[in-house]
Amino acid sequence: MSDRLPECVRRLLWDVRVETVDIKRHSRFIIRRVLDFGDPAAVKWLRKTYPDDTIKQVVAEKRGLALKTLAFWTAYYHLDQDKQHV
Repeated sequence: MSDRLPECVRRLLWDVRVETVDIKRHSRFIIRRVLDFGDPAAVKWLRKTYPDDTIKQVVAEKRGLALKTLAFWTAYYHLDQDKQHV
């Protein structure tokens, strides 16, 4: 896992000091932001950086994601929409 955020992800973190973001420690924040606002390049980086199981957990938590984002990724990963995993 590279510790450097690519520009396609850095620009999605407009409300934080990017130099303080840790890819491991802030993984859930980064995943939510990329799923909500990322372009194809950011999503590609996300899927190379984090295992699908980690991304699925973030989607299953249903917190901090736009409804349309949640609907898309829930369908994409074939997650049960009625279950909430924390």
